[in-house]
Amino acid sequence: MDRPASIVTFERLYLGALALGVINTVLSWSKTEALMATQTAQAPPEAAQIIGWVVPLATVIGFGIILLLWYFIARRGAAVAKWIATILVVAAVGFMAAGLSAGTYRPGLGGILGVAGNLLQAVSIWFLFRPDTKNWFGEGSVA
Repeated sequence: MDRPASIVTFERLYLGALALGVINTVLSWSKTEALMATQTAQAPPEAAQIIGWVVPLATVIGFGIILLLWYFIARRGAAVAKWIATILVVAAVGFMAAGLSAGTYRPGLGGILGVAGNLLQAVSIWFLFRPDTKNWFGEGSVA
């Protein structure tokens, strides 16, 4: 089955948001390392050993989940992946909105890239609910 135009657009936007997330992570990694060093210095010795690898591992797992969702949505037409991605993006946009309204969202370039990435993801999710995606996800009417 040919992929619908909305799925192709979803893929481009979703992967664009992923690229912004990777760029943001790379640009802010020195701050992340400094925060980890501070937490490691304050933590008990057994916790300090764990902190050094938990954040990088969690980062890799997070990007891996995004890639898996992309694959199952854009290449396999998995409706379950569509709904998981939708829930995660709605939650991310909600947390971003709460942070922006409370004035606690990241300042500077990291915050701008974060907002841009969340907005790209939100728009990409919208394309999953376009009429031309129903058959892709097996949600079309059965005749």
